[in-house]
Amino acid sequence: MIDSNAWSKKLRAGDRCRPRTQRSLPQQFLDDTLRFVERYARVEKIVVGGVEVHYSPASLAVDLSPDGDPISQGEALAEAERARLELPAGPVLELQRLIEAQGIKVAPRLFPASEYAGGFFFDSQMGPCILLHAGLSESESLYALAHQYAHFLADFDPYITTLCGLPGTAAIEDSVEARAHATALAFLMPRSDLELYRDALRGQEGPSAPRHAAKLGAPAGRVVSAEFLQHLRVYFDLDGEIILWRLLELGWIDAPGLRRLLETNAEVAKIVRTPPHEVFPGQMLLPDRFVRLVASAFGSGRIDLEDAAGYFDTDTDGAERILGQFEYEDNPQAAKGSSQ
Repeated sequence: MIDSNAWSKKLRAGDRCRPRTQRSLPQQFLDDTLRFVERYARVEKIVVGGVEVHYSPASLAVDLSPDGDPISQGEALAEAERARLELPAGPVLELQRLIEAQGIKVAPRLFPASEYAGGFFFDSQMGPCILLHAGLSESESLYALAHQYAHFLADFDPYITTLCGLPGTAAIEDSVEARAHATALAFLMPRSDLELYRDALRGQEGPSAPRHAAKLGAPAGRVVSAEFLQHLRVYFDLDGEIILWRLLELGWIDAPGLRRLLETNAEVAKIVRTPPHEVFPGQMLLPDRFVRLVASAFGSGRIDLEDAAGYFDTDTDGAERILGQFEYEDNPQAAKGSSQ
């Protein structure tokens, strides 16, 4: 179904991390990743009949011209997409399920190099696919998912094939990456939410304390306090590092202000980044939707236990353990098979 050699070459060509490291991902890793995506597509076709992609009209409504400002484009695209999805204020809940509901496959993989956060490609038969580094922290995973989703929304003529990393402290020179970065941050932390939250905290301080209120995040002074950062971290459920990326982009803090914040507030360092997920060699990395598709195919009798083991890339004992968490009321034979 998929030409792994062709897609490996395309992913290598779109590798935005390699110039910094002068090394590319191993062929075996790319082959294993593409084989998993192919299995995902096969079982999806068995259960739901094929790929159903929900293309966003927001992508057509926003000016995404190459000569435009990528930051403004990202802000506008994120705002339009949140409105289309009718997302409420506050953090985006169940982001991966939301993205999967648009017809996008999310494939968690343990990348062999820490520079990578994920990737994106679009195959005519399998639809859009997001590769996600399983070794990221929960907060970094949310950013990486939103970043790759931004590529799906914005980079469709033709669709981009890319491998991306997490941004550094320097400005992003690649306009495509800058737009995806801006879209991801604005999607996770809308400007309107940040302004409302900032103004609410100012209101708690009262008019008699304007100087302290400014430290809560006033753009004019470009000063952000450790207290304000902690409030945002809890509210958006994101690491301080990602929140600081957003505040830097909005101009609510500048590089000198960030250095002062880190130098004078030891507690900030504790909330900048949470530990990454611990992933062991050989550990199965199976997205929930994929597991449920295999279980559905097994439960309806369209695949047997050996087929399920092939989809999970394990033996029949391993497949039984995974399938045993589901009930198969419509197919007693499947229920019997999964409990043997």
